[in-house]
Formats: sequence, C-alpha cells, structure tokens
Amino acid sequence: MTEIETLLKATIGEMERLLATKTVIGEPITAGGKTVIPLLSVGAGFGVGAGSGKGDEGTGGGAGGGFGMKPIAVIVIEEDAVRVEPVRKGGGSIIEQLADKVPQLIKKEIEEWEEGREEKKEKEAEEKEGEGKGRGKEKGKEKGKEIKVD
Repeated sequence: MTEIETLLKATIGEMERLLATKTVIGEPITAGGKTVIPLLSVGAGFGVGAGSGKGDEGTGGGAGGGFGMKPIAVIVIEEDAVRVEPVRKGGGSIIEQLADKVPQLIKKEIEEWEEGREEKKEKEAEEKEGEGKGRGKEKGKEKGKEIKVD
C-alpha cells in the first residue's frame, strides 16, 4: 500500500467514526415526562497529499481536515404527541454568536476612533485660533504689571 493510500484510509476511517448517527442525532434527554432529542447539521472536509523522490531524497505526505456541527432542531416526545421544533437563530454555539457580533464591534470601534480623531482636530484648531488672537499672551500667561511681594 502506498503512503497516499495509507493516509487516505486513515482519514476516511476517522471521518466515518465522527460522522456516526449519534453525531447527527444526539443522545435523548428525559425530564418532566418529556424526551428531547437534538438534531445537528454536520459538515466536514478533508485533503490528503503525498510526495515521492528517487533514492534517499524526497518523500513526504500529509492529511488535514475540518469538522463542524450546529444544532438545527429538536424532537420533543411527550406522552401523547411528538413534534419537531427548529432551533431559532442565535441558538448556535458561542463561537457563532461571537462571529455574528464581530462586524458590529468593529464598526463601533471605527466610529469611536473617528469621533476621537475629529475631537482632536477640533481641539487643535481651537488652540491655533487662540494663539492667533492672543498675541499679548506668552505661553498662556498675560503680560502686565509685576507685583512684588515682600
């Protein structure tokens, strides 16, 4: 068996293990006369590569993949009824909830940064304007009579 075949078989074997029925249909949870069974959406992807050479030079290989899941619905089993309830948006993982908030946070930071920049420009303009009008002033002090205190 070649190196690429070994990598491919190992990767597919691991994916089969991860994509079992228990992965898509979660373990039932029973409480208060009701049983709830979670249903998940599962996605996976992978890649395998190998190299070769002549003599003592060359060879190499690798495999990599990604796997993700999110809740999409639950089956609710009651004494006299069974129903499927979809999971509403925002009921996903903490990572999904954070990912939804990132654009809003970035926009807020940019707005605050721009506001600070505008305030700084306005302050600098006011200081320059004050320097132009106050020619009789020297570093914020008015010139005038000296008063000596003994």
